[in-house]
Amino acid sequence: LGDVYKRQEFNRVLGIPKTIQEFGVNEDEFKEKVATIAVLAVGDACTGSNPRAITPEQMEKLFNCTFYGTEVDF
Repeated sequence: LGDVYKRQEFNRVLGIPKTIQEFGVNEDEFKEKVATIAVLAVGDACTGSNPRAITPEQMEKLFNCTFYGTEVDF
Protein backbone atom coordinates (compact mmCIF):
# COMPACT_ATOMS: atom_id res chain seq x y z
CA LEU A 1 0.00 0.00 0.00
CA GLY A 2 2.91 2.31 0.68
CA ASP A 3 4.16 2.08 -2.90
CA VAL A 4 0.72 2.96 -4.27
CA TYR A 5 0.58 6.04 -2.04
CA LYS A 6 4.10 7.10 -3.09
CA ARG A 7 3.21 6.69 -6.78
CA GLN A 8 -0.03 8.67 -6.35
CA GLU A 9 1.77 11.41 -4.46
CA PHE A 10 4.54 11.54 -7.09
CA ASN A 11 1.92 11.85 -9.84
CA ARG A 12 0.13 14.60 -7.87
CA VAL A 13 3.36 16.58 -7.45
CA LEU A 14 4.04 16.27 -11.18
CA GLY A 15 0.48 17.26 -12.06
CA ILE A 16 -0.36 13.95 -13.72
CA PRO A 17 -4.14 13.43 -13.75
CA LYS A 18 -5.48 10.41 -11.88
CA THR A 19 -8.25 9.61 -14.36
CA ILE A 20 -9.04 10.03 -18.04
CA GLN A 21 -11.81 12.43 -16.99
CA GLU A 22 -9.32 14.60 -15.07
CA PHE A 23 -7.24 14.67 -18.26
CA GLY A 24 -10.06 16.73 -19.77
CA VAL A 25 -11.85 14.14 -21.90
CA ASN A 26 -15.51 15.07 -22.26
CA GLU A 27 -17.78 12.54 -20.51
CA ASP A 28 -20.49 12.54 -23.19
CA GLU A 29 -17.93 11.98 -25.93
CA PHE A 30 -16.27 9.24 -23.88
CA LYS A 31 -19.58 7.44 -23.38
CA GLU A 32 -20.39 7.77 -27.07
CA LYS A 33 -17.08 6.30 -28.23
CA VAL A 34 -15.89 3.93 -25.48
CA ALA A 35 -17.40 0.77 -27.01
CA THR A 36 -15.69 1.42 -30.34
CA ILE A 37 -12.41 2.31 -28.65
CA ALA A 38 -12.59 -0.94 -26.65
CA VAL A 39 -13.06 -3.04 -29.81
CA LEU A 40 -10.14 -1.28 -31.50
CA ALA A 41 -7.94 -1.67 -28.41
CA VAL A 42 -8.60 -5.42 -28.23
CA GLY A 43 -7.77 -5.71 -31.93
CA ASP A 44 -4.50 -3.78 -31.56
CA ALA A 45 -1.41 -5.91 -32.10
CA CYS A 46 0.10 -4.86 -28.76
CA THR A 47 -2.90 -6.15 -26.80
CA GLY A 48 -2.15 -9.70 -27.95
CA SER A 49 1.12 -9.68 -26.01
CA ASN A 50 -0.63 -9.06 -22.68
CA PRO A 51 -0.37 -11.98 -20.25
CA ARG A 52 -4.16 -12.04 -19.81
CA ALA A 53 -6.66 -12.24 -22.66
CA ILE A 54 -9.37 -9.58 -22.70
CA THR A 55 -12.71 -9.23 -24.47
CA PRO A 56 -14.09 -5.98 -25.86
CA GLU A 57 -16.64 -5.96 -23.01
CA GLN A 58 -13.89 -6.30 -20.40
CA MET A 59 -11.81 -3.63 -22.15
CA GLU A 60 -14.77 -1.25 -22.08
CA LYS A 61 -15.20 -1.95 -18.37
CA LEU A 62 -11.48 -1.25 -17.86
CA PHE A 63 -11.75 2.04 -19.76
CA ASN A 64 -14.72 3.02 -17.58
CA CYS A 65 -12.65 2.30 -14.46
CA THR A 66 -9.82 4.49 -15.74
CA PHE A 67 -12.23 7.26 -16.78
CA TYR A 68 -13.99 7.46 -13.42
CA GLY A 69 -11.16 6.33 -11.17
CA THR A 70 -12.93 3.25 -9.88
CA GLU A 71 -11.15 0.11 -8.74
CA VAL A 72 -10.55 -2.63 -11.30
CA ASP A 73 -12.09 -5.63 -9.58
CA PHE A 74 -12.43 -8.17 -12.35
